[in-house]
Amino acid sequence: MFSRIWACILAFLVSIFPWLGNYEPKLDVNAAVETVIAAIKTRDIDAIEAFMCKNIKDNVPDLREEIGKMIDAIEGSVTSVSSKNSEVFYVSVGGKTINQSISVSDIDTSVGKYQLNITWETYNNFSVEERGIRQIALFIPPSDTEGYVELSRIRATSGIQHVHD
Repeated sequence: MFSRIWACILAFLVSIFPWLGNYEPKLDVNAAVETVIAAIKTRDIDAIEAFMCKNIKDNVPDLREEIGKMIDAIEGSVTSVSSKNSEVFYVSVGGKTINQSISVSDIDTSVGKYQLNITWETYNNFSVEERGIRQIALFIPPSDTEGYVELSRIRATSGIQHVHD
């Protein structure tokens, strides 16, 4: 009897607040960054491609080659990595909700230093296949004489500003 009452209450709440029944978990950025870094170390293009959002997979010509060029731009073997993540954007329009986060990883190799910046779509309640990497860019960090040097950038062709897709 008690469980039927709770089921009725829950059904009532979902009918008033339909978003209660449409919960989609957020992408775990920390675990995803670790997987991407491991894929860079082992030169695993498939693992990085698997994290790309649908827009990138559909609209970046020669995606596998672009990922390979990014990996190849990192000279030497990886000796250490430090990463940090921050929630940077949240938008909700007409029931469509998106969260994005940026992860910044400093990569030291036996040859030099690099910075990997990834924009992640961590949550999307209307187009789940768009969760994942929306942009990935590799840089040489600034030195005393010059600023960041961009080595590679792969990005989605539509952005969050217009609540894409």
